[in-house]
Amino acid sequence: MAKLKLKFKRKAMPVSRRDRQSGFTLIEAVVSLMLLAVMSVMSYQAVEVILGANERSRGQLEDESQLHRAWQVISRDIMHLRPRGFADGLGGTERAYLTDPSDFGLRFSRGGGPMVRSNPTGISRIEYRLNNDNQLERLSWPITASSLTSEGNRLILVHDVDEVKIEQLSRDNNFSPDWPPLNQNHHTLSLPKMIRITIKLENGSETSRLLPGLNFDPNLKTGSTGSAAGSDPGGSANAN
Repeated sequence: MAKLKLKFKRKAMPVSRRDRQSGFTLIEAVVSLMLLAVMSVMSYQAVEVILGANERSRGQLEDESQLHRAWQVISRDIMHLRPRGFADGLGGTERAYLTDPSDFGLRFSRGGGPMVRSNPTGISRIEYRLNNDNQLERLSWPITASSLTSEGNRLILVHDVDEVKIEQLSRDNNFSPDWPPLNQNHHTLSLPKMIRITIKLENGSETSRLLPGLNFDPNLKTGSTGSAAGSDPGGSANAN
C-alpha cells in the first residue's frame, strides 16, 4: 500500500494585545527619564546640603580650637605680668603695661620665662596686635632686646579676626580702653587689676574673657595692694 503522507499544518495562534505591548512606548520612556532627572537633582541637593553642614561644622570646630589655644596663651601671659619697664631702643623706657590708643595693640612685660644666657631674668616683652591679614598675632622679645632692633618671636593665634577689644579696670572701677586711663596719674610701672579682652571673628562669632591682672601702682600711698598668681611685684619693681 502506498504510504500516506500526512501533513499537519500548525494553526496560527492569535497575537494577544499584551504581547504586542511588551516594550516601553516613547511616552513612557520620556516620563521615566524625567522622573530619573528629578530624583537625581533632589539627591544632588541633599548631598550638597549635607556637605555644606559638614563644612560649617568643621569650620566651627577649627575656630573653637584656635580660640581655645589663644585664650590659653593670653591667660598665661596675663598671669605673669611684671612691673618692669622695657628699653625702646631710642634711649627711653616704655611703660610696664600700655595700650595703643590709635588701634588695637597691647604691650607688657611678662615673667616666668626660662632663665637662659640671653635672658637671665626670664622676663620678656609681649605684644599683641592685629596684622594686615586680619590675624591676631603675639610677638615676644627678651627684656634685654629692643623691638626696634629685633623682629622678635612671632606666633599667629587666631585667623579671620574682625575686631579685638581690650579694657582695663581703672581705680574708679570703670573699664577703660586706654592704659594708663585718661585723666589719671599712673606710675610707669603701674599695672591694671583686671583686664577684659573680647575677640570678634569675621563670621560674627564673639568670645570674651575677664582676666585677673596685678593691682600695682607705686604712685599710691599703699604701694602694691595685691598681686596675681605667680607674680612678684616687690622683687621686680625697678625699671630696666
